Amino acid sequence: MSASKRRKVDQEATQPAVSALTALSARRRLAEGNALGDATSAPASPEPRALPSNSNAFSVLQGLSRQGDSPSVAARQPESPGKPQRNKARHLKSEDSTGSSTPRSVQLSSFRPSKNNCRRHANGITELRLKESERFLVLGSFGIRVLEGEVTVAGTTLRADGETHWLHAPYCHAIPVLRTRPQTRLEIHMDPCAPALRQLGRLSPLFRNLWNEPVSLSFDILYTSEDAPRKSVIQELKSPPEWNKELDNLLAPGTNNTALTALVCGPKSAGKSTFSKILANRLITRSGDKGLLDKGVALLDLDPGQSEYALPGTISLVHVKEPNLSASFTHPSFSNAASQIVRCHTIASVSPASDPDLYRAATFDLYATYAASLKGVPLIINTPGWILGTGLELLEDIIRHTTPDEVIYMSELGPADTVDSLRAATAKNFRTLPSQPSEFTARTGAHLRAMQTMSYFHLKPTPDSGRLGWNPSPLSQHPPLELRYAGPKAGIKGVLCYNYEPPADLLASSINGMVLAVVVIEDRKAYGELVNSASADIAISESPEGIPFIQNQDDASLNPRYSKTIGLVLVRGIDPARKVLQLLTPMSLDQIDTAMGLKQDLVLVHGKFDAPSWAYTEDLYYQSGDDDATTHLQIEDQDTDDDVSDKEPEDVTEATDVGQVPWVEVLRGHEKRPVGSKVWRVRRDLGRQNGE
Repeated sequence: MSASKRRKVDQEATQPAVSALTALSARRRLAEGNALGDATSAPASPEPRALPSNSNAFSVLQGLSRQGDSPSVAARQPESPGKPQRNKARHLKSEDSTGSSTPRSVQLSSFRPSKNNCRRHANGITELRLKESERFLVLGSFGIRVLEGEVTVAGTTLRADGETHWLHAPYCHAIPVLRTRPQTRLEIHMDPCAPALRQLGRLSPLFRNLWNEPVSLSFDILYTSEDAPRKSVIQELKSPPEWNKELDNLLAPGTNNTALTALVCGPKSAGKSTFSKILANRLITRSGDKGLLDKGVALLDLDPGQSEYALPGTISLVHVKEPNLSASFTHPSFSNAASQIVRCHTIASVSPASDPDLYRAATFDLYATYAASLKGVPLIINTPGWILGTGLELLEDIIRHTTPDEVIYMSELGPADTVDSLRAATAKNFRTLPSQPSEFTARTGAHLRAMQTMSYFHLKPTPDSGRLGWNPSPLSQHPPLELRYAGPKAGIKGVLCYNYEPPADLLASSINGMVLAVVVIEDRKAYGELVNSASADIAISESPEGIPFIQNQDDASLNPRYSKTIGLVLVRGIDPARKVLQLLTPMSLDQIDTAMGLKQDLVLVHGKFDAPSWAYTEDLYYQSGDDDATTHLQIEDQDTDDDVSDKEPEDVTEATDVGQVPWVEVLRGHEKRPVGSKVWRVRRDLGRQNGE
């Protein structure tokens, strides 16, 4: 045996064994690497060196995987000690003549700044002069005012009308691309609402690492991937050619698009919301009669898991009067002039599967409201991604009931049975479009729901600007709204539980610290099956604390035809001595007073809303001092269980003084807890302590 062969045998003997699957994966990656090397005429790789006896058995496979990783995988690989940090996720790899892999910058904008086309004024306004067909990306929060020419963004055409259009563009969503048509001159304004929105990152890591750097500027123009924040993945908001062709057909000259009704359906994460947003923006800013433009667009948002304007667990009819250019968590309001929620119903769950009959009845009522009050306004119906079984039956019922002009299915991959069934239910036009799934996801669906809800509860009115603002202090520092639940001046009829009715002695614990929907009873017919046939009235019991609750042994629900949801509340505490519920909500007292003045009942609906675990830890994160500018936290998947004890915030031991009555109580040693349990717990006595 030759010396070289003996060395090879010795190396194989000292190298640890690997499983068949990992070895197969390694061979495939090695084959891909060899094929790439042959195509680029790169020199052959040297022989693998012998591994020490204490080395990782998978180190060879890790080395092979790093040679051919995709950008998303490369983003998770740690940098070598002593080397400068580089954003591998936003660079493509290229090989030089020696075969080594180096980051390659990605072009994001065709616009290049110079003294002649870019000028920054002292008031923070940036003025740009652009040629025709130039494109650029802006990350952050900013306003656009077109002085000459036209700019298109997310389907919207912005013209020189003197108005400033505001955008929030975090990189957890696809970033809109701004394109110019003729010679264009525009201004980009700093956003005065941006600091408060970004300061929500001091309360939750969900809102961290979303914006441009440095944080002293509310926006940053991205010319190349080098300009993006470290470890970020920049995705452009794109409309495929097939989408553009369908959009042109829907808005073609001569078509009656003022009365257009389009229903968008398809699998989860197929681009339904994105297509609906682009279509709505094009309808709102279409050229033509000014009177028609003022009508806006009606949006029937039927996805309780990923709402665009309302909140998770609800479906709504929204009258959109201005283009939607921002992420959904930046406009979750029931009283926004730009997107007025005409009528809303709570499903008390993030999925229609919890009560398909209630979902169907609420949908039909919203459509009836549109037909009665917004007839003639273009209607877009956005549906959830439940397309099999009962979900398919719901879609078929909605299509037959609303008879849309266009049914757009956002997938060309089926399932064939689903497509055939929807096509058969469609009375007019049925089309399929390619989906647009996101390759990189910085936030999961549960994260986005939590961000939407958290943003809603931190809203504060900004009457001067007419825009939405935020209060970035922890919720435990917000003064609660006290609502009497017993006595002659009681503000609520009672608590109604959907899906599950807890025993009377557990009712207070079930709703304390949870999200509830505020439902106005417009007519006693709303109680429906909840009315006792013997007494012709609803049966109301009381918990030991005196909280009234509507008996619901048959799992009935309020009739949507005679009731509506006006907002959500978070139960901060219960004061049994004063018979008061302490509620956190951005709702105004006028809304509640109006209902009480009309002698309408208020019912608090409790169901399967996501547990607001983000609210319990705001104090701890706030006191730890970490925010977007000082730390970068890895966001882990959130579950929606009530038990949040496995999600400990960073630096929990430093948060010893978290306000007078914090959501979370920090424990020392084995104080009030068994051995091995977590170092903090959610308090359930906020109301009693606050009332003392």
